[in-house]
Amino acid sequence: MSNDQQLRADPLYVGMAHHKRRSRHPCQQLDTYVIRLQTSGSCEALIDGVFTEIVPGDLLLFRPGDPYELILSDNSIDYYAICTGSWMDWWWERFSPPKKTAVPLDDELLSLWSRLERETLRSGSAPGELNDYLLRAFCLSLQRLYETAGTEKASTPAYVAYSIKRFIDQHAAEALTLEQIARHAGVSVSRTVSLFKRCFNQSIMSYAIEVRLATACERIRHTSMSLDAVAASCGFNSYTYFHRQFRMRYGLSPRQYREEQQRRASLPNT
Repeated sequence: MSNDQQLRADPLYVGMAHHKRRSRHPCQQLDTYVIRLQTSGSCEALIDGVFTEIVPGDLLLFRPGDPYELILSDNSIDYYAICTGSWMDWWWERFSPPKKTAVPLDDELLSLWSRLERETLRSGSAPGELNDYLLRAFCLSLQRLYETAGTEKASTPAYVAYSIKRFIDQHAAEALTLEQIARHAGVSVSRTVSLFKRCFNQSIMSYAIEVRLATACERIRHTSMSLDAVAASCGFNSYTYFHRQFRMRYGLSPRQYREEQQRRASLPNT
C-alpha cells in the first residue's frame, strides 16, 4: 500500500487483567478498537445481542461503534489492547474479523503483547514510532494465528493437529487424558498422538505441561496467589511435581522466580 507509512496505529492501553471476583463491565458504545484474549477462567461477552461464554483461547475483537459488555467470573484472566488509528481502520476493513474466534495461546503472541504493554507504559501519552510498529506486528500476528487455525479443511492432518492444540490450550489445567483429547479430535488415540508429534515435534503431555507452566508464570508474576494455589489452579496435583517441572524448564524454583520478578519490577526504568 503506497500510503501505508502515512497511517497510524496507536495503542492507548495494553495489559493483563486478573479479575479475582465475579463482576460486570457495564455496557458502553465503543469509540476505540478492543482486542481481548481470554487466557484463564471464563467470562460472558455481549455478541450480537446475546451473552456468549468466553473460555481460554477465545479472542474478542470489537471496533468503534460496537456495544461492549462483559460478565467476568471469579479468577478470570485476560490480555487486552485498546487502540485507535488510521492503520487500525485500514487493517480492520481488510481483515474483517469476527467478534469472537478461537486462536492458539501462542507464546510469541503473549510475548509481543507484553512488549507492547511495556512500550505503551513507557511512552505514556506520546506514543512513538516503535509503538506504532509493535501494534501493527501484533495485529498481523493475530491475523496469522486466526488464518492458520481457521482456514484449513477439517479433514486435513494439520487442521486436526491444531484442533488438538487448541483443546489442550483451553483445558490444560484440567485432568486431561489422551482418551478425552482423541474424542474431541474425532480420531483414535494412536492417531491423535502421532499427528500431534509430527506437527509440533513434542508429545501431547509435554505440551500440556508447557502450557500449565506458562500459565503458572503469569499467575506468579501478576497475582498474590500462594505457590501451592498456583500449582493447583494450573493442573498440578502435587506441588513437588510442579516444583520439579518448573525448575527443569526455567532453572529456578517457583519461589526464586517470584522473587526475581519482584526484584525486576522494583528497578527504575532506564
